[in-house]
Amino acid sequence: MSIKKIFNAKFVALTLAAACAVATAASASAQSIAELTKKGKITIGVVSGTPPFGSVDAKGEPIGYDVDVANLIGKYLGLPVEIVPLVPPARIPALESGKVDMLAATLAPTPERAKSVLFTIPYSGFELSIVGPVGSNYKKLDDLVKKKVGVSRGSTNDTALTRLAPPGTVLVRFEDDSTVTQALLSNQVDAISIPNTMANEIVKSRGQGKIEVKFPYSVQPNSMTVRKGSYELQQWLNNFIYYVKLNGELDAISRKWAGPLPNLPVF
Repeated sequence: MSIKKIFNAKFVALTLAAACAVATAASASAQSIAELTKKGKITIGVVSGTPPFGSVDAKGEPIGYDVDVANLIGKYLGLPVEIVPLVPPARIPALESGKVDMLAATLAPTPERAKSVLFTIPYSGFELSIVGPVGSNYKKLDDLVKKKVGVSRGSTNDTALTRLAPPGTVLVRFEDDSTVTQALLSNQVDAISIPNTMANEIVKSRGQGKIEVKFPYSVQPNSMTVRKGSYELQQWLNNFIYYVKLNGELDAISRKWAGPLPNLPVF
């Protein structure tokens, strides 16, 4: 093969590689409302294994607070919604990689996370609570010293207890709140930290007479999440949240799954 042909072959290969890289970057880039409309749907990541925010029904279909909110977003956008259930550690990676267009996935807007994604004003909120066996004497965080406390890896429960728990508390990390709860029910851990709304549901459905909510120790507001640069979508979602708070639709979803909508902060 001549030098010219070799050069041309390499040039074509490099051009194709560059085109693929551009296409991949574009698929995971910032998105506008017009781009979503052209695509013909919006793909929304929701949290899984965390009732009442996200779980599956008897038919294997995703249900919960976040699912209803995601479908309401589609209604106001005039677009079909593709729901993608995600375990907590996979939420931001799925957004950054382009697997989903946005998240309505019970994600706390922390400064560290805000380095890589954009958050909306909060659309839900709950207390973080310690749950333990009935009869256990846990009344404050200091009572957890030398105890194994289960948390969902990478969740706000994880970061909050890492920061607030007294030295000597042993944090045991699991992939989602469902496995955290199972660890408590099977006596793998002494207590767990989960949202109070979820705790109340689990006590009622799986833990009557076995486990109970011991005490709340922190509060978590949750925001929707979009990729860096998606300012138009972020602003539309802020407007959406304001509007459905005002007209009562968000409160209706909250009452269906978790009780009255709490007083949510804005920023």
